[in-house]
Amino acid sequence: VLLDIPRSLEEAQVPPGHQPSARIVSGPPPLDPFAIPEPRNGASEGHSPSAGARIAELMAAAAAQSALDELRSRYLGPFCLDRVCRPAEEAVSTDGDVGVRVGAANADAAGAKSSEASRIRIPIGAEYLHGSIYDLRQTFVDTAPQFRLVILDPSWPNRSVRRKRKTGSYSTASNLTEIQQLLLSIPVPLHLTPDGLVAVWITNKSSIFDLVTSPRGIFASWGLELVTQWTLLKVTSSGGPIFDMESAWRKPWETLLIAKRIGARAPSTLKPLVIVAVPDVHSRKPNLRQLFEGVLGRDYAALEVFARNLTSGWWSWGDQVLQFQGTEHWIQS
Repeated sequence: VLLDIPRSLEEAQVPPGHQPSARIVSGPPPLDPFAIPEPRNGASEGHSPSAGARIAELMAAAAAQSALDELRSRYLGPFCLDRVCRPAEEAVSTDGDVGVRVGAANADAAGAKSSEASRIRIPIGAEYLHGSIYDLRQTFVDTAPQFRLVILDPSWPNRSVRRKRKTGSYSTASNLTEIQQLLLSIPVPLHLTPDGLVAVWITNKSSIFDLVTSPRGIFASWGLELVTQWTLLKVTSSGGPIFDMESAWRKPWETLLIAKRIGARAPSTLKPLVIVAVPDVHSRKPNLRQLFEGVLGRDYAALEVFARNLTSGWWSWGDQVLQFQGTEHWIQS
């Protein structure tokens, strides 16, 4: 599936079936692959990967290579749509959008701070908890419904990220134990429907795959079992991978692990998938509402944890849920 990240976010601002009338301010698409230094003595992370982690890595690599081969043989482009890259100060209000209201950022359960009172875009039907997982856990338990889909995009431990944290990004856990405790504090089983799915974005470290999928891992603690994985293959504007496919240091893909309740029947339409996309600004993932409509049907209830934007009809939770909702990030199309 070839997906345009900015367009997926624009479409997510309005209910399904409505046409967005605003464009999100994006970064320029990369023209060439990124050159990265390779480690001198291999890329060992000090963790002996499980058989499952090794198989998952091989599956992701094979799926990514197969997608690239198919694109090269059957598709000439374009690989992304035209982007709006205007300076933020030139952005204009979008009060007239269908399905979007513009108001002050004062609806978070923790209470708005004066510095948050800038105008933001709130999609119709979007609910959000703006604050940390620990601070708003009880509020979530008391107010949130059950969901057929829960998506989580944690900030996994990463030495380079800890050295230079980007302004406005989620705090990165210092180690796997810390992130495990944070994830297990989220009452996923309490708010997941019997036939619901949980999807977790992970990096390419085998230790993180094992943390999520091992017999004592996150999924098992939530009463879940892995069903399949989707691969987000990041390419340049000409369709080549943004990193060398054989790089030991960085891979041009990320993985979405999708799980269901143990013993529940998986949707027959849930299959492995490769999502090919040209990257946008840092930390901006594609919105997956439309892709999961092909699995769960339209109008399913969904929650995004560690969200960086809002989605019409969804709940979002995290201390950066409004990161890309300010009117400075949008212009009228």
